[in-house]
Amino acid sequence: MSIQLDKGTGWAVITGASSGFGAIFADQLAKRGLSLLLAGRDERRLSAVAQQVRDSAPDIAVEVVAGDLGTAAGVDALTARFDGRVVEVLVNNAGFGTYGRFSELDADREHELVAVNVDALVRLTHAVLPGMLARGRGGIVNVASTISFQPGTYQATYGASKAFVLSLSQALWAETRGSGVTVTALCPGPTRTGFVDALGSDVSHTAIYRRLAAPEPVVAAGLRAMDKGRAVAVPGLRNRIMATGGRLSPGWLSALISGRLLRPAAATVSTSR
Repeated sequence: MSIQLDKGTGWAVITGASSGFGAIFADQLAKRGLSLLLAGRDERRLSAVAQQVRDSAPDIAVEVVAGDLGTAAGVDALTARFDGRVVEVLVNNAGFGTYGRFSELDADREHELVAVNVDALVRLTHAVLPGMLARGRGGIVNVASTISFQPGTYQATYGASKAFVLSLSQALWAETRGSGVTVTALCPGPTRTGFVDALGSDVSHTAIYRRLAAPEPVVAAGLRAMDKGRAVAVPGLRNRIMATGGRLSPGWLSALISGRLLRPAAATVSTSR
């Protein structure tokens, strides 16, 4: 199944649009003729992305919403902008990770992670999906991760949040099958998006984060999967092998393996956004 979009009057909503995957999604969806509603925390960087899109696609309408999706007020401010717009594509890209032993991480920070990575995604999907189903067209891309296929030892909350995103996306894909709407989980491996730098700890010693892939092919893979109505996209052969291994291994074994691959170099690891 392939989805159909109304590119003349439709809008694409992209969260986490101020950099990384979000900025690339903005560029690519603008080239498809969709107007853009870009959301992020950093208004200056968000505005810079919006201007880049306007320069390359001057006929495209681009609007920005600066706010924290980790708060109800931030999500409400974004969903309020949906009124009167035909949202053809939603890219739930906003999210962040933490790194270290769960017992040593800041509890408030872990709760904020769940609010952004899980709760905001659920609320935004709820806000657009009924309209898409009523029109019989639309696409939702939820950015998960290869960590979603196994327990993420030393990234326990982050891994669990992405496992939620993968599970939810697959279930919604099945629920919407044949409706003209599709939901896709995009599961990249470690990528040069700023995510690793934002962990606040040097993770270059780990086997997982030693090499980072280019982000452009990831976005291209996500959009192809959305176009073709696929439930899951895992870009890159190495990542697909790791994802398959995670699915086939017992959970306890996968947790031990990921712990070995992500083991902290020091006794205590801190995080920051």
